[in-house]
Amino acid sequence: MQLSNMWVVGIFLAASVVSPSWAGEYHLGQGYTVGNVNIAGYVNLVVEAPTSGKTELMADDLSLFVSGRFTPYLNPFVEVEISNASIWREGGSPFSDSKPIPVLERLYNDSYFNSDLMLRIGKMLTPVGEWNTIHAAPLVWTVTRPMTTKRGYPEYTSGVMLNYAAENSRLPEIQLYWQPDGEIIPKPKSRTTREYLHVTGVHLNRPTGLNDKVGVSLQHADVNHTDESQTLLGFNARKTLGKFQFETEAFYTHLDGQNPARVRDNEWAVYVLGGYAINDKLSVMARYEHFADRGTTKRSRNALLGLSWRPDPAIVWKAEYIKQEGARLDVSSGIFASFSVLF
Repeated sequence: MQLSNMWVVGIFLAASVVSPSWAGEYHLGQGYTVGNVNIAGYVNLVVEAPTSGKTELMADDLSLFVSGRFTPYLNPFVEVEISNASIWREGGSPFSDSKPIPVLERLYNDSYFNSDLMLRIGKMLTPVGEWNTIHAAPLVWTVTRPMTTKRGYPEYTSGVMLNYAAENSRLPEIQLYWQPDGEIIPKPKSRTTREYLHVTGVHLNRPTGLNDKVGVSLQHADVNHTDESQTLLGFNARKTLGKFQFETEAFYTHLDGQNPARVRDNEWAVYVLGGYAINDKLSVMARYEHFADRGTTKRSRNALLGLSWRPDPAIVWKAEYIKQEGARLDVSSGIFASFSVLF
């Protein structure tokens, strides 16, 4: 981590621990609150048993959030996580293959001009679709993340975002964002498909019910270390019908410029997921995804059947079977399970 970046993190953390009162309280799923400061996070333990590979138990994510609510204009938020910490791998001894990776997920400040308009400055999750902005393991349906929700665009924006969201408004929720250069403290290259520069985008989201919504995304970005640029059009939707819930995300990206590794001038992907609540704790789900990657002539397809049990709103157990065909990208055939808790 560069010295300047360490100073930025330090300033945000210092702002987050200054509180007029030290009498705090803890609630599972909501964290520990001390005055105007909240400390929370989540842990995600995963068992992977791919068809072509070794069975492994890992701490896929150990994430910590620190947030402060001080004035309308000073509301810092920091999220850091450790991921890919192997606990045991078939054929090895416990922790022998562990190579945990520290990641700065988010680092920003929110300024509220009024109840409808907010300005965010720093490193944030990019609002393309919905999954990327709520991707914490205890909050999503499946152990494995759809490639549609991360592979074709920047997961993070380091810059500014203007957010408009008004109740009872004829306008949709609007998020405008701009990244003037590169990402603040980017993920290691082993954890990302590509890096992006000069990102500009807008996401429009229209609630259609208590839990339902429809959204569209438009984004332009340059691909780092290439002469390539891309323009993305995305769509997301969620619909509830009694005990059934359906969700989908899709995008189409047009690619410009030169990149010798590219085999097509467009990239597109879609996934569809359906879940059924057997009762208030147990759900079953099915998912299908199709991904046409810019770097492969073959398309990648995967189908999933899964089960989740949520004994508490903050705790969830999941298990799923995946069948993958076509190009090998980020999803493999096999059995996957996890235990996740918001603390």
